[in-house]
Amino acid sequence: MVIEAEAVLRVLLVFVRVGGLLAAAPFFSRPFIPVPVKVMLAVLLAFVLAGFAEGPLPPHIDQPLGFILALVVEAGTGVLLGFGAQFMFFAVQTAGEALGFQMSLGLAQAYDPAGAGSANPLGRILSLAFLLIFLLLNGPAHLIKALTVSFEVVPLGGARLDAGGALLIQWTGAFFATALRLAAPFMVSLLLLDTALGIFARVIPQADLFAISLPAKLLLGLGAFLVFLQGFVALSPTLLERMLADLAQLLQALVP
Repeated sequence: MVIEAEAVLRVLLVFVRVGGLLAAAPFFSRPFIPVPVKVMLAVLLAFVLAGFAEGPLPPHIDQPLGFILALVVEAGTGVLLGFGAQFMFFAVQTAGEALGFQMSLGLAQAYDPAGAGSANPLGRILSLAFLLIFLLLNGPAHLIKALTVSFEVVPLGGARLDAGGALLIQWTGAFFATALRLAAPFMVSLLLLDTALGIFARVIPQADLFAISLPAKLLLGLGAFLVFLQGFVALSPTLLERMLADLAQLLQALVP
């Protein structure tokens, strides 16, 4: 049995793109998934998806510098697709951090082994809730489907990384806007509470406002967060649909 060099190069380039996506995509990039598992999954997907990459290889693939350039382009393509899917998770996490900060939970931050950093409790609950909903709605399967489509529309080693990077930069403003829309009802309720506490302090200057404000914010914040979480669960499928639409737009931008 003779193995053609072109087939080996094709599988290798597919493996690099798949590895880039697994390193940056939601759920797959989590530290609780061991690196050997990610590598084996990338190898398996590379052999499965190599048949979808039927286009010609880059003309400079037989040269050392051209081979390295093709690997860099494929890795960048996978990473861009992964980060494109992560933007909605970034928005949810930012909204959760804002909620915890408004509730004066900044001092309650603890080390998060999953994210390798500090996070407040509400931010972690909201992020984990969205991740769970993402799994229940077959989010990883949708990511693999988008990856499969990428091999059909974006040739190996020929993606326009500059156009994809520019599109991600444009999404940064939309990401902050989404986070603000998610946290706005919660923040408005706490703003009204702060206003009421300010009026109370003017009416009764002898009251210990600091001792009253913290329990009041926690009580109102937890109640509002429970209501917010119920609405967030109903809104999550819409967020997932928007994520998939953004990935489709990113794929169109990567087409040379």
